[in-house]
Amino acid sequence: MLEMIGSKVLVTEAAQESTTAGGIILQGAVSKAAKPALILAVGPEATHLKAGDRVFLKWPEAMPVDVDNKSAAIIDMAHILAVHNV
Repeated sequence: MLEMIGSKVLVTEAAQESTTAGGIILQGAVSKAAKPALILAVGPEATHLKAGDRVFLKWPEAMPVDVDNKSAAIIDMAHILAVHNV
């Protein structure tokens, strides 16, 4: 795993599921809503965030990286807009 520095945060796109009124789960359904992310690692200055948090962020500001053959992105904490507490 990468170790983040400063206020940098390592995220991956969180899986989204949409459920119809009849209870059918549609994975990867097209939505106008922002795509959530799952935090994998945080730098020491990324206060109020921890690995495992689901967040909404400015995806265009993220730098794509490949970590352990999986897609991820590094973003500054300033571009994280909200933490989604379930």
